Amino acid sequence: MVECRRDAVMVLLVCAGALTGFPAVAQVPGEESAGEVLSEEQLEQLLDSPAEQPSDGDLSGESFGLEQLEPYFAQGALAQARSEFRQGRYRSARKLLSRQEPTLPVRFLSAQSALQAGDYAAAAEEFTALAEAYGPLREHCLLRSAQAHERLRHWALAAGQYRAVSAGSPLYPEARFNLARVLERQRDIPGALGALEELIQSRQSRGPDAIRMKALMKTCDLARKQGLYNVEHRALLEVWATAPMSREAENARRRLAGLPLPLKWRVRRGEALVELHHNVSAMELLDRVLPHVGLPDPLACSAHLTYGRALRKERKHRQAIQVLTPVVQHCGSPEVRPQALYVLGYSQSVVDPENAIATYATLAREYPEHGYADDALFFEAWLQQRTFQAEAALAHYEEVARRYPAGNFASEALFRAFWLHQRAGNPAAALASLQAVENLPHAARTDEALWRARYWQARVQETQKEQDAALGAYERIATERPASWYGMLARSRLVALAPDRLMAFKPALRKAKEAAKALEEAPAEVWPLSLGSLKRDARFSAGVELLRLGLPGAVDELLAVDHRSLTEEPARLVFQILQRSGRGRAARQVARTSLHQEVRGPLSPASRPIWEATWPLAYRSIIERQAKAARVDPDLLQGLIREESRFNPRARSSTGALGLAQLMPATAREVAASLQVPWVSEQVLLQPADNVRLGSAYLGQLLKRFGGNPAFAVAAYNAGPMAVERWQRALPQAELDEWVEHIAFEETREYVKRVLGSYSAYKLLYTSEPPLLRISSPQMTGM
Repeated sequence: MVECRRDAVMVLLVCAGALTGFPAVAQVPGEESAGEVLSEEQLEQLLDSPAEQPSDGDLSGESFGLEQLEPYFAQGALAQARSEFRQGRYRSARKLLSRQEPTLPVRFLSAQSALQAGDYAAAAEEFTALAEAYGPLREHCLLRSAQAHERLRHWALAAGQYRAVSAGSPLYPEARFNLARVLERQRDIPGALGALEELIQSRQSRGPDAIRMKALMKTCDLARKQGLYNVEHRALLEVWATAPMSREAENARRRLAGLPLPLKWRVRRGEALVELHHNVSAMELLDRVLPHVGLPDPLACSAHLTYGRALRKERKHRQAIQVLTPVVQHCGSPEVRPQALYVLGYSQSVVDPENAIATYATLAREYPEHGYADDALFFEAWLQQRTFQAEAALAHYEEVARRYPAGNFASEALFRAFWLHQRAGNPAAALASLQAVENLPHAARTDEALWRARYWQARVQETQKEQDAALGAYERIATERPASWYGMLARSRLVALAPDRLMAFKPALRKAKEAAKALEEAPAEVWPLSLGSLKRDARFSAGVELLRLGLPGAVDELLAVDHRSLTEEPARLVFQILQRSGRGRAARQVARTSLHQEVRGPLSPASRPIWEATWPLAYRSIIERQAKAARVDPDLLQGLIREESRFNPRARSSTGALGLAQLMPATAREVAASLQVPWVSEQVLLQPADNVRLGSAYLGQLLKRFGGNPAFAVAAYNAGPMAVERWQRALPQAELDEWVEHIAFEETREYVKRVLGSYSAYKLLYTSEPPLLRISSPQMTGM
């Protein structure tokens, strides 16, 4: 056994050589020796071997406590060294660290100081040793060691370590770009192209993301150097076609000047434009393609389908029918024809319901295993219901739930069957349909579907004079789902039927208000929390270590964790770590994707931080100012903007609505004229203050038009006031809850529920006052 000696900063090269197989003599920058370079096999064996030294950041327990976030450099000389590092005095930091116990964090910061100071030989040596010893930061050590070796012109070592960075690491793209650069410097252009190709293919499922586009553009440069002009041409076409609104696409367009643009790539660009909601641009492009291709050629089929989709999204339904009917008749592709039938059925449902029924029936009958089959069967039933074929509709709704119980229309079909049974005077069958929702597979039994079924079971009980059962159900819904449309309805019915029962909520609301005051300075946190699958997640371990080291990259690592697969406690742990470290935006992202149950239940001190992250007061000063001017409740406006754009001021919808409040340009111009403000351009609508001013004014006008009823006003904001008035005339005696369920447009129906659910959440969260609705009939107005 070789005895190894450490000084205060680094493992001596002789020890590194003895323990790892690396050369015992440091190379001088600029010098290379064949005897000092490891083979690829030796390097891979070294980098893949398990670490023998225990890691300071080892997550050995089952739970994670607050003490495991303590910074490594918080006190004394360590804090001084960290301060020197932050101020760019890397040699001074390294000197201070050399006097400390050589823990892994100390060695890592010392190595980072060496790298920043330009002492690449020391940095390469230390990071190479740390890659073995510092498990949580293995990928970071590999990358930094490779960077140092690259600066030393140790190409083989650098390339080997870049290759060793795993594909699951957030550092993988940087490592592949760097590997391509090293191979290019070695004049190994095919190898560099291969490194980029691996990166391009690994991100194929992400679509036209920025990293993939950068890799394609670098591929173009390398291919030109090698004289591989076909490779360059194809990469330029892929950028131009698949990411049409990116800066890389504009660059590619310039480089493609004078080169042929094959029809296949024009069609792909058209498809990408439609996906990005630039429908008119897509149609202009395809107008120059369609004359050159004829059905049933596969490319012609794809081009016509894309053109029809653009027309449908632009609500030019008659033209969409003209374009798509030949596709259905002549294109037999199992990829194209079902999509064409589906889009055709949608446009026909607007202008020609009878033919739409036949189109949906064809799709459901001929492609029963296709992903659109249950959709088609459901919409066939829905159109039959609209055209007064109740018996056929009921049979098809029940068939949807029977044949596709895990499909996304199973619960909706059962709910529609409930209405038809109810109207036919068969309450037992109606209740059976609602109760069947509880037995659907978990994937199909969404939270909203489940509580909708329970709410309407209570409504049936109420009509059957089962008052105690109904009130008990309303109490449960209002308690367990307070920040939802059905929680709001349940509270409103309790007020109408038994005001004294609502008093049961007062203590809980008072406690929530007291908790809010107590938590103003220190948000409630729960410690310790179960690690669950995070115990084995290298990205979580790396994120925690980087936070404790005070170095960048922690958020990237923590966000790379698969949050959707986490159970409640591990998800809350990631949320709390991000929140505590000041990464509010990242914390909100985790809350939205992983902590649904926290915001579906009652508001409590423990759940309050999750609520605040889910329903933030973004742009609040603007919203309050403009809401006051428009005589709109600011919480209603806040909820509407949250659902419209998720507070993205540059949001663009599939129909061209823009900005925070998602205003259509034509609507914005009308509102601007009523306010006597100048012409409204697209750029104006992308400015938060201007957009919110116009959006609040429009919402205020709608509230005035519909007597202060927020459900009608919000429905009109989405579908237009004429549509709401038409729906009111169709169901003049329906109570508000029933009226909302029968909004003809699914998008508008769900939109009303989401906006008013968010409105309820904002009220409960920030004022502790539960909003109520007057629900006895559509003619009843206000709150």
